[in-house]
This record gives sequence, structure tokens and C-alpha cells, in this order.
Amino acid sequence: MTTVLVSGLPGAMAAEVATLVSQQSDLSLAGVGLTSEKHAGGTLSFGEQTVRLVEPARLGADDLPPDAVAVDYSTPDAALDNVRWFAERSLPMVIGTTGFGTDEAKSIVDRHNGLAVIAPNMAVPIVLLQAAARFLAEQFPGALAGGELSIRESHQAGKRDTSGTAKALVVAAQALGFDYDVGQIESVRDPQTQRGELGVPDEHLAGHALHQYDARLADGTVQLVLEHNVLGRRVYAEGTLKAARFLASRGGSSGVFDMEDVLRG
Repeated sequence: MTTVLVSGLPGAMAAEVATLVSQQSDLSLAGVGLTSEKHAGGTLSFGEQTVRLVEPARLGADDLPPDAVAVDYSTPDAALDNVRWFAERSLPMVIGTTGFGTDEAKSIVDRHNGLAVIAPNMAVPIVLLQAAARFLAEQFPGALAGGELSIRESHQAGKRDTSGTAKALVVAAQALGFDYDVGQIESVRDPQTQRGELGVPDEHLAGHALHQYDARLADGTVQLVLEHNVLGRRVYAEGTLKAARFLASRGGSSGVFDMEDVLRG
């Protein structure tokens, strides 16, 4: 049985992961969850289990099961400190937080001979789409040079950073020959626009990920449109648990992996 220590509670994504863990037969929730000073001292219930919220600095050695895997969905400001905290305690970790220095996070894990899955997107269908885009870019560099590209992404109002999924696709688009920069991505965070123009259901305004890519080629006579939409957070939580199981299966090994490694594994 693998115990999952969730970091970032009571945040929506961390809570979604904790809820799903509580429904698994091969995973269990740690009795504590990591949080900020604001929420420390509180408790949350997931299924039949109650989780006590503590700051990392106040977590005792006895609170950490020896077989634990940490899952971090905190904030960009806290993520690096959390990675360092996990690495210093030899905790395998799944880092789903976005908008922070992932290169530095990987360096921290490497310096401690740690074990981690660090990925900007844990949703398996989207990871496969990203892999396909990268394959095209690698196999056919510059094939779409001269084309025009526009990207629009919509997430819940509380998301502070631009979509990591959109940024990843920009890298592939640039390799294919598009003159496009991540700064050109249009990020929609206004609920009224999301509801009226994009058709996001009210129940998913607080948690969704819509992406639209529009490429115009051959002097505008050809249009390629790609769209992928996610409502809710369950698909990310499911992918996160795949990553946690992947780390648990690797025993005492070390290394930094991404979600494509998880799917291959």
C-alpha cells in the first residue's frame, strides 16, 4: 500500500487528488496534508478519512510513513520550497504545480539523488496530444513555415499563469516554422466571456481548460484548427495517481521523469 502525502490543501486540485486517493484500494491518504500558514491547524475529510493540515516546517518525523509519495499542487511561490523539502527527506514526488522554475526543481531533485515526476499537465489525453505535436516538429522541421498561428486558452479565474499546455505546443509550432511567441497567447479568465462566448457550463467555470489553435496557411486558403477541452479536474487527478504509482513501482531508484515516461512505464 502506497501512502500519498498531498501538498497544497485545501486548494481545488489538491483536494481533487485527495478525494480520488481515498477511493483507491492500492493507495491511502497520509493523515496529514501540507498547507500554508493561513490554513494550518484545520482538518479536511475525504471519504471516511480526516486529514490534518500542517505547514511543512511543523511536520514531525513520525507523521511521514516510510512508503509515502508526495503530490504537490500548491502555488508557484511555494513549489520550489516544497520540492526542496521533499528532496531533503528522500520523498518521491509528483509535482503538478505550474508557473514556477521547473528547471531549478529538476536540479534540486538531481542534487539529492531524488525521484520525481515533474509535468505541466497530468491529463493523459493531453499528454498524448503534446507527444504527437512534438513528433511532427521533430520529423518535419519548418514544414509549415510562413503560416500564421493564433492560440486562445481559457482557465478558471484563479489560474495565475498562462497555460503550460499552450506554451508546450508553441515550442512545437515554432519548430514547424510558425513565427509565434508564447507572449502572443490569448488567456481568457473572465467568467462572463467563458460562459457566453466559449460556452463553459456554470458548474465548470471554477475548473476547466479550453484550448483553441488556429493556423492559416497558403496565403489564407488553408485553415488547420485544433481544439482540446477539459471540464473539471478529474482527468488531471487520474493522471497524477498514475504518476504516483509509477514512482512507487521504482523502489529506491532516482531520476526526474515526465508524464510520457509514466505512460511508457
